[in-house]
Amino acid sequence: MRAETVEQFVAKQIEKMQQNDQEPPAAVMLGHEDWLMFAEQSQVAYTPFGSARRYQPALGGLLLVRVDEMHTIRVVTQAELDAFAQTNQIL
Repeated sequence: MRAETVEQFVAKQIEKMQQNDQEPPAAVMLGHEDWLMFAEQSQVAYTPFGSARRYQPALGGLLLVRVDEMHTIRVVTQAELDAFAQTNQIL
């Protein structure tokens, strides 16, 4: 378990991307366990079920995307998200 919250971790990743002059981040990809941890920490009811699989901006104003992995938190650019979506399932 992380000492920092999901929100703090994402904020640091966004800051690193900005400092390294990378493309702007477009989404936060969360695995199953991290999704549940974020829902608990934020006290927001982001359900893992239902027809809507891409969610409104949440962390850092970015798109929140649930991926079919157990433990992952990744801040990605639009190009990285598109490439991932071509070969992996986004929930």
